[in-house]
Amino acid sequence: MKISGKVKEQTRIRLLEAAVDVITEKGFEKATMRAIAKQADVADATIYNYFSTKEKLLYGYCEYVQQQVMAELKSIEDFHEYSLQEQLHQLVEAELRHWLPAREFLQTVFAQTFAAPTVGHELLADTKVILKTMVLELIDASIEAGEIPEQPYQDLLPTLFWDYQSAILAYWLKDTSDGFANTTKLVDQSTEIIAQLLIGGVIGKTLDMFSFLFRTHVLQHMNSLDMIFQQPEILAAKRRFMEGEA
Repeated sequence: MKISGKVKEQTRIRLLEAAVDVITEKGFEKATMRAIAKQADVADATIYNYFSTKEKLLYGYCEYVQQQVMAELKSIEDFHEYSLQEQLHQLVEAELRHWLPAREFLQTVFAQTFAAPTVGHELLADTKVILKTMVLELIDASIEAGEIPEQPYQDLLPTLFWDYQSAILAYWLKDTSDGFANTTKLVDQSTEIIAQLLIGGVIGKTLDMFSFLFRTHVLQHMNSLDMIFQQPEILAAKRRFMEGEA
């Protein structure tokens, strides 16, 4: 009997959620694929049709969280009307919200990534693509609407945001304040700063400055920089977030 795509996806999610439970309880080293399959009520051999290793389960859950974050933002009817700062803030808050039930599991993700960075880099690739796609979508829409200017080295900005969000998650894991108040304050302040830097084009211009210095002092070329930091008038409404995307 052929299994439908919907059933396969439900089984995949069950396995990911089971991996969170088993790895959180037993630790990554002691958790077994068999125990995870049992927790998910899946046959021992079936789990390998979805995930060939524990590492792929570990990082597969990261991708699943990112998919949930995107789905949440897409479900906000007027999200495209938010300011860039509000959108970035909502993105980070959604990330924290979806990781909250698996907070201890996220600590394991960080530990394993630190212990085996090459594996982590490879298996986090799809997760990074989802986040970077969202960030680039927000930046592009803000540029189209005139909220921020064209950004030099714009393609590098999603990577910088990935690093920023990773730092926020690492801080959150160490936050012992009541209701994670310190993390909330950090997100509020940092997203405001990021938005202002984008409005001024500072991030891209800083990268441009380093490129200029390299060309000037290493390659002996002379270039000039336009360092005018003015917020342009908003010219148009933003397009809807991820419209037309699956």
